Amino acid sequence: MGQESHTGRAQRQRKERVLHTRVSERLDESLRNAAEELRVPVSNLVRNVLEDAFMVVETVAENVGSLVDDMLEEVERVRGQWQRHARREPRLRHWKQSLDDWGHQPEGPRDDPSEPLPEFPEVVGWQPLILNGAQACAGCERELGRGDRAFAGMTASGPSPTWLCRECMQARA
Repeated sequence: MGQESHTGRAQRQRKERVLHTRVSERLDESLRNAAEELRVPVSNLVRNVLEDAFMVVETVAENVGSLVDDMLEEVERVRGQWQRHARREPRLRHWKQSLDDWGHQPEGPRDDPSEPLPEFPEVVGWQPLILNGAQACAGCERELGRGDRAFAGMTASGPSPTWLCRECMQARA
C-alpha cells in the first residue's frame, strides 16, 4: 500500500502531546460533570479550557496598556463631570472640595522656602491617598498620621517607602 491513510497523516500533523497531572477528587468530579453536561471527553474539556485561558492572558497582556490609558481618560472625564456638577449643585460642593484638597491648597508654608527640595530619583510619580497608619514625610520629616492626606512615591516597580505631605508636594509643583 503506497498511500498513507488520512487518519495517519492527520495524527502526525497534529503532533499533540499528552499531559499528565494530578488533581483533587473535587476538581476531578467537577471536570467529569462539566464534560458530561457538554457531551465531550474530559481531555477535550481540559484542553479547551487551557487554550481559552492562555488566549485570554495573551489578549489581556497585549491590551493592558490601552486599557490603563482608557481607564485614566474615563477617570478624568468623570472627575470633570463631577466638578462641573458640584459647581451647580450646592449639596455636592463637599465633593468638589475633596477633589481640590489633594495638594492644591497647602495648609501652611514650609519652614525655609529657600532650602533646596530633596530629590527622589527612584520616584517616577506621586499618588495621592489617605493614610491608614503613621508615616514620616520624606521632605520635611513631619509625622503624618492615620487619616492624613499624603502622596506615595511610585517607582517603575511599584510603590516606594517615600511619602510626602501636602505642603512638600505643593512646594514641588
